[in-house]
Amino acid sequence: MDTAQTILADIKSLKIQGATNVALKALEALAATMTEEPDLPPDRLKELGTKLAYARPTEPLAQNALRYIFADTPKNAGALKAKIATYTSYIHDATKKIAEYGNSIVSDGATYLTHCHATTVTNIFLEAKKSGKNIHMIATETRPRFQGRLTVSELLDGGITDVTMIVDSAAASVLADTKRKIAGVFVGADLLTDTGLVNKIGTHAILLAAREYKIPVYCISTLLKYDPRPFSPDLIETRDPKEVWAEAPANLTIFSPAFDYTPYFDGVTIITEAGMIKGSEVKETALSNYPFIHL
Repeated sequence: MDTAQTILADIKSLKIQGATNVALKALEALAATMTEEPDLPPDRLKELGTKLAYARPTEPLAQNALRYIFADTPKNAGALKAKIATYTSYIHDATKKIAEYGNSIVSDGATYLTHCHATTVTNIFLEAKKSGKNIHMIATETRPRFQGRLTVSELLDGGITDVTMIVDSAAASVLADTKRKIAGVFVGADLLTDTGLVNKIGTHAILLAAREYKIPVYCISTLLKYDPRPFSPDLIETRDPKEVWAEAPANLTIFSPAFDYTPYFDGVTIITEAGMIKGSEVKETALSNYPFIHL
């Protein structure tokens, strides 16, 4: 179980981050454990899977893997491995389809803004680049962990040469700047609910600014991130204050939520593996594509 414990520690420390990466690594850990400990009972494997999936509580992509893999628990290791492989393929297939749908709305010569890092988002713009489109990207640095650096690195490495990083607090001003003509805001999602999306802290403010300036918002997410539970602020993970200020003054309170919640509004389009949908369609579309997602 050494591989699984290493991956679990890396997920908790954010060495592995991003909902897609967390889910894929959790699946990798389960498969590795079955090889390392072939006699491990299914209930023990499920227990391990639960620890991995809920190491980041706002990550239903990994949690829904549990629902799929251990529903009507297979009686043999081969069946379990097959379900792990199938769910992994669901993620890869969804990512590919989302990139294709997203590319269809990216315009040549346009400027787009994104916040934090999401593989599904960068894949869209890399797909646009491959299809010959010349695009201009603005990315937030995303404090306090600076995930925006990963975003801009992926964009630059993919051949997109016009990439600008901004401090988080500049996002609203950039959206208001008519000279920049931001064509759309693209954000990922860690979690989709019936009523709104959960994404990296700061998303809410950026999307409200986009709504104010009538800029389209695109939330890029697989429907496997749908969480059937009613949204509760208790689902929002808070991070170690030392990430904000390692040597803060005594008696200072630091509040550092990892995510925030934004209700779906008219300007939000969700780009999924099933196509482009509105927030009101998330539940029905998710459950029709993946009926194993349920409480």
